[in-house]
Amino acid sequence: MKKNELKIGTLLSLVTVILSSLIQIIYTPMYMKYLGPGDYGINSLVQSIMGYISILNLGLGNTMLRYTVRYRAEGKIEEEKSLNGMFLTIFSILMLFSLAIGIYIYINIYNFFGSKFTFQELEKTKSIFIIMFLNVVLSFPLSIFSTNITSREKFIYQRGIKLITIILNPLLGVFLMLNGFGLLELTISTLIFTLISYGFDIIYSIYLGMRIKFSKFNMSILKEIFTYSFFIFLNVLIDQIYWGTDRVIIGKYVGIAGIAVYSIGGIFNTLYMGFAAAISGVLFPRINRLIVEGKNKEIDEMFLKIGRLQYIVLGLISSGFILFGKDFITLWVGKDYIEAYKIALWIMIPLTIPLIQSTGVAIIQAKNMHQFRSIIYLVIAFLNLALSILFVKKYGAIGCAVATGISFILGQIIIMNIYYKVVIKLNIIRFWKNILKMTIPIVIAMLFGYVLNLYLSEIKYLNFILKTSLYTFIYGILLWNLGLNSYEKSQIRLFRR
Repeated sequence: MKKNELKIGTLLSLVTVILSSLIQIIYTPMYMKYLGPGDYGINSLVQSIMGYISILNLGLGNTMLRYTVRYRAEGKIEEEKSLNGMFLTIFSILMLFSLAIGIYIYINIYNFFGSKFTFQELEKTKSIFIIMFLNVVLSFPLSIFSTNITSREKFIYQRGIKLITIILNPLLGVFLMLNGFGLLELTISTLIFTLISYGFDIIYSIYLGMRIKFSKFNMSILKEIFTYSFFIFLNVLIDQIYWGTDRVIIGKYVGIAGIAVYSIGGIFNTLYMGFAAAISGVLFPRINRLIVEGKNKEIDEMFLKIGRLQYIVLGLISSGFILFGKDFITLWVGKDYIEAYKIALWIMIPLTIPLIQSTGVAIIQAKNMHQFRSIIYLVIAFLNLALSILFVKKYGAIGCAVATGISFILGQIIIMNIYYKVVIKLNIIRFWKNILKMTIPIVIAMLFGYVLNLYLSEIKYLNFILKTSLYTFIYGILLWNLGLNSYEKSQIRLFRR
């Protein structure tokens, strides 16, 4: 049953990512048309600020998942109940702390962005901030219920709820825009959907048997939890510096228009990461079990197996975007946003490597060996921050993308591959031999795509659809015959049934 849960959960994840990608492709031009690039920039900026407030959960979500899985595997039912009570208390305290931080940020919005924003833009930013902030604050205590569901590997429910939300939320957004409502109403509707999802999580987790017991904190366990979660927190902080700070820097030094262009480029990388996470995101509980059971060979096999599966999908997306991304952006949102192509590429290409190795992150977290990664990423993240400020003043929004790409190459590719091999003892040489072998048919397919661009050079919808369809077909044929192994072919046949 759990095997079916994992497979169906992974399939639902892929459907969700594909559907959300299509929805975002349709939704963004409508957003630009009815609300304008100014509102789009404000929405992206406030989301980035919310990312900083969200990290105040200190990485305790993953920590709770780890200890819940461990206690349940060991049959410690009462300890699990007490653990739930302890995390609910901790998250409630963190919620109060985040309230104080949020109030401080709200008061200082004028001071930070006043030089590049108009009065109307500042006022709207403050209004959107309040609604999104409420969403984030409530997520602190309520997230324990969704974490408990994840620990039970109920992926069909979780991916199903997410899929429904992804469909209904933009549909309501389109309805509101067509009837003259603005960014404020759209943000409120998103908050309502989030609250409904949390309500379902609470009901379902209780149905599954989740119980909360408030008792005296076990100080030794509490110390162990915070020691473990500290480095998870560093990872979250680093991710936020990578993905959230750029928009804040651009807002301060360039303005709303720069944020809008950068955010268009960022959409592609968000979707790109979503495809990778759809494959690996359901694996953390299973990796924990394999580590507890000491099955190191199976862990190494999983690292390679999932990396190859991710590369099948990401190779198609990245190579296709290199070839046809400029055409797509022109047709999608217009020539005014063509700089988003270079922004996306500077991040997407270096990002491919850590994405196909994302199972390695779950492995080192489950082994409680993520401290080195956290420290290295923190150093690289601050390098990225310094370079972003330096480059944005000289090159504009694209300077932040260049800084992020350089940081990825140094930290997430060179240093981490050495760490995986030397310390974690993963077979990195074998991994790269497999990836390089798979790259040969991808390069051949890209040569075919280059020829397509020469003969179908006019930018119009018919040419774009024809080129991408032919390229996908050739990519699939070449990869099937020259790149895939028997396991991967069997999985593809399974999903086709």
